[in-house]
Amino acid sequence: MARYRLCGGLAIMPEHDMAMLADMSARGWHLSGFSCGILYRFEAGEPHAYDYAVDFQRDFSAEAQELYRIGGWQSVALGSSWQIVRAEAGTTPLYTDDDAEAETLRESRKGLGLRALLCAVAAALLFVLQSRLSAQGNEPASWACLAACMVLAAGFIFSLFPFVGYTRSLRKIHAEQEADPRC
Repeated sequence: MARYRLCGGLAIMPEHDMAMLADMSARGWHLSGFSCGILYRFEAGEPHAYDYAVDFQRDFSAEAQELYRIGGWQSVALGSSWQIVRAEAGTTPLYTDDDAEAETLRESRKGLGLRALLCAVAAALLFVLQSRLSAQGNEPASWACLAACMVLAAGFIFSLFPFVGYTRSLRKIHAEQEADPRC
């Protein structure tokens, strides 16, 4: 038997989602993957205290997985540019160095802002073209433009939200570094 919960947005609110995953494990529901790309899938088990973390590195090779395992972390869900790992509660955090975490976030953010802008501009142009085609009575082409506009709008959303989330996380790291007297 499985349960499902909506993903809050790994790039936007990773702390919130990781706390929710830890709470679910404490209640006996352990993350086993994703369903439909936006739903966490949980399998029933014994209640257990786990820490969860999301890593946005793009290298999920066997060597990288071995490094996670040595550190006490195991991959439980894998996406194209992220993975969720878990470890026993109290395990050394995935990132102990803010600079390394910031570099990973900068690499993940690279290109997303430009991609979001290009999708927005292309969607706007297609929307204008769609309205002109509709006014001319060319309904099939108008509907095709509208469908393409929707695809580009989805591309905009799925590029902009992670870009904003990564930027927010980077600002948080930067603010913490400025507030830390050791830096």
